[in-house]
Amino acid sequence: MTVTLKSSRTITPSDVSLAAAVRAGIWAGLISGVVVLAPVFTLQLSRGIGVIPEMQLAASSVIGLSAYDGAEGFVLGTLLHFFVSVVPAISYALIVRRLPELNRWAWLGGPLLGLAVFLVMGFIVLPRTAFITPPSVSPMPPAPALLIHMFGLGLPISLIIRRVGPLRERR
Repeated sequence: MTVTLKSSRTITPSDVSLAAAVRAGIWAGLISGVVVLAPVFTLQLSRGIGVIPEMQLAASSVIGLSAYDGAEGFVLGTLLHFFVSVVPAISYALIVRRLPELNRWAWLGGPLLGLAVFLVMGFIVLPRTAFITPPSVSPMPPAPALLIHMFGLGLPISLIIRRVGPLRERR
């Protein structure tokens, strides 16, 4: 099936599946971005770190210590948090689009995605930013952070992508 728009741009079936993959990735990223906040906030609150400083941690990677001065840091940190959940989700959806058999391995692929995000953010991205914490705020310990990335971020992404109709295994 081919659809022609008023702009005379023709959309082929492969374009539609690409759009479906990106759309599925966006939704999976937004949903998993919310899901992952529950264990993060629970752990951080149990350590005496509030919700606002947790989001300001992310903003400090862009604006340094000024992230902790007000609402701007909270807003920027929240946007960055969802950016970091949506981008890997779109990437995963695009990979599944090319390798639909990966959907059979969602229980393994999701945690591996979370591990990859944890490693890339921790060893490549954050060391190259202005990321800093004031003495009153400490980052989450590595082991819980890794588990949260694997099972609070990666796994929900893979399971959501697996459930999306256009990305099911091709026959």
